[in-house]
Amino acid sequence: MTDRLLYTSNSKTSKPRTERNKVDVEKGKYSYSKNFDKTFKEQEDAMSCSSKSPVHKSQLESRLLTREDLINLDKTEPHWKYIRIGLLIGFGILFLGLLAGCIVYIILGQKCPSVPKLPFWKSTVGYWLDVFAFKDSSGDLIGDLNGLTSEVDYIKTVVGAGYVILGPITKGFYTNSHNMLGLVEDYKELDEAVGTMDDFRVFLKRFHKKGVKVILTFNFNAISINHKWIQKNKVELTLFKDSFNKRISRYGKANNVDIDGQKFYSVFGSPNVDLDLTSVKTQTEIYNVIDFWMKEGIDGILLDNAAFFNEGKEQTQSNLSSTWLQNCPNSQIYGNESVKFVEGVRQEINKWIKESGREKLLAVNSGDTGCGVGDNPDPMLMFRDVADLIISREFVLERGGSGSRLSFDKTEIQKYSTYSDSDKDKLGLTTSTSNNPSHSDINQLALTLLLPGLPIIYYGTETGINGMELLAIPKNLYPKGKLYNNEEVIFSTKSHLPMPWDFSGKRFSATLNDSTFNDYLNGYESKENVEIQLAEGNVQSTLNLVKKLVALRQHHSMKWGAMEQISFGEGSSSQVEAFIRKAKGFSSFIVIKLKDLMGNYLLDLTPFCSSVTPRIIHPSHPHLSTDTPLSTSKIYIPITEKSNYILVFECD
Repeated sequence: MTDRLLYTSNSKTSKPRTERNKVDVEKGKYSYSKNFDKTFKEQEDAMSCSSKSPVHKSQLESRLLTREDLINLDKTEPHWKYIRIGLLIGFGILFLGLLAGCIVYIILGQKCPSVPKLPFWKSTVGYWLDVFAFKDSSGDLIGDLNGLTSEVDYIKTVVGAGYVILGPITKGFYTNSHNMLGLVEDYKELDEAVGTMDDFRVFLKRFHKKGVKVILTFNFNAISINHKWIQKNKVELTLFKDSFNKRISRYGKANNVDIDGQKFYSVFGSPNVDLDLTSVKTQTEIYNVIDFWMKEGIDGILLDNAAFFNEGKEQTQSNLSSTWLQNCPNSQIYGNESVKFVEGVRQEINKWIKESGREKLLAVNSGDTGCGVGDNPDPMLMFRDVADLIISREFVLERGGSGSRLSFDKTEIQKYSTYSDSDKDKLGLTTSTSNNPSHSDINQLALTLLLPGLPIIYYGTETGINGMELLAIPKNLYPKGKLYNNEEVIFSTKSHLPMPWDFSGKRFSATLNDSTFNDYLNGYESKENVEIQLAEGNVQSTLNLVKKLVALRQHHSMKWGAMEQISFGEGSSSQVEAFIRKAKGFSSFIVIKLKDLMGNYLLDLTPFCSSVTPRIIHPSHPHLSTDTPLSTSKIYIPITEKSNYILVFECD
């Protein structure tokens, strides 16, 4: 009944409205299209047959407007058109204003300082080690790859290194019939004492997983007379010429080797024989070696004994002394042909960079020249255009010399500041090398991490141990009495001693159950080891200082900023050396080395910084703490027993 009433009501009301709409359209009150009128009638018919709630006509009208209706509405009601145009113009002006503001801000506003993208050897610290001396896993008391793999966290987390340089690990370095260290019998095989290729792959995968790059060392200057290249006639050796009689052997041996009745040159003496690195035949085999190890996934190579690659200046020497060291600086090394050979290696490395799309390091080390750099520029800079990293001897014992010189005309900082920025950008700074034993000068160690350059920590130096104190080479531990190149005076061999982990030696080799390792450590005057350095309460240890310096180097000014030497007046020049590290747009750091203080000292930093925050204080100061801003830039330094300080302040 209700539905019938609703239907009747709708029928009664809909007809008058329809008639009224028709009249309105005829009189011009509406200008809707015929389509709309037709559609509306259809809707009314549908509604008249429906028993549901009626839909309001205004809703139908707004919902059923067609494109033609809207166009007609635009013509009859133009103010809507003007409103839309006005809104479009307003939004356009607003957009252009914002765009102009952005452009002005970009041009005139304060810009964020640019940060260069650095390769891993510039952005991180290196760690250089002898695998045979680092850690033993097999029980033969000789370090190996598995032992090294187990200590990746020490290298990465404790020391903070981003890449490792492994000393030579190829066949013959330790295991050979000549009872010596340093030979090469096969570049593509590992020395059996260090492990297998499977061990190497596990090691490489583990270090890469931890974010540590791996560099291998190769000595392409000379090979063993037992090398298979000689047996298979794969390479050319350096023929011994009459003019070579003017040359001197590095270790006092005969400078020639007889092979099948023919004489060949040997700067290190038998059983080494020099390769002819100018020969295409020899170069091809060397490039094959590089390709072999690059395919394994290494991140670069260090070319050892680069100073000896191509000797060719013997004709300039006269009145030669009978020993090598008496002829320093020796003009028969650092030949120009050496650079050409490294340039060829550079091209081979570049090929792998392009193929892999990854960074690959090419580093060079002079090798055991016995002749230091003294007050002169480092002759190894001859490789600056072809190598990424050049091992510097500026901070090693006696600057790399094997003599007895006790002083130089310039201090380390004074001399280093004379190098150009581009040269500093190439120098690998270290206090020890594979041929220069460690020494315990903590100031030198700190400078390698504070000056511009490429810092490299040689294993063991982070503990402050002094390799020069040891008088005898271990007989029961690596190197088990063997000497580097059978040198007559024990020197380079002291760079290949067991890592001083602890007194018991358990961390070097778990099989040690006697006093063997402790007896070895007793040979040092200062028996420093990792166990002592990391002990609770030993906050002033060398290793803790190294950790702080490595962390500090992550600041942009310390990583790639320029160096400017500063002075505190003539009266203090003998006691104070200082420099500023500054990268544009970042905080600067003042590095101060106080030495041989005879009394208390007032350090005034006001001319350089209005306010400062201490970052490094070594040894500790009784009234200063690191990372706390100071109320004044004038600092009182009391004299200590050591009378030496390394201080680093950040300018706020």
